[in-house]
Amino acid sequence: YNTDNKSDSILPQISSIPETVIGVKNMPQTLSASIVTTSKSHFQQAPVSSGLPDLTIPNLIAEIEKNGIKYPKIVLAQAILETGWFKSPVCRNKHNLFGLTNPRTGKYYEFNHWTESVKAYYTKLQYRYKGGNYLLWLKKIGYAEDPGYIRAVISVLKML
Repeated sequence: YNTDNKSDSILPQISSIPETVIGVKNMPQTLSASIVTTSKSHFQQAPVSSGLPDLTIPNLIAEIEKNGIKYPKIVLAQAILETGWFKSPVCRNKHNLFGLTNPRTGKYYEFNHWTESVKAYYTKLQYRYKGGNYLLWLKKIGYAEDPGYIRAVISVLKML
């Protein structure tokens, strides 16, 4: 992970983000449909009879909360960023919302349904989080290769 001085310039901005931005207290129950892709064909969905939820922003935030994941709004922003608003092939074909890869093979994990990806976010990543500023922790563990990743997450957070 690149820790050059340019990428460190965001650190004061990260630590000054108010808790209302990274919490879900002010999260509306439903978000405008305009921020979700307008075509259902962009989603790989389980058959209606499966009883599993469609991939929507409200369903995703509910699944994140159901799994006890800390900082649900940040994790939601990560999913949006990683999948290009749920349009990426990794999301559509592998149901992987977070770009999670197998450290041994470097290949993306493939899930049967997007809800499995949310569970995997905790079991493969967040279980290691022990407190402090979550965005700084993501940077410290090298969650993404892009040195501008945290800045991009913040940009998505501002849209939510």
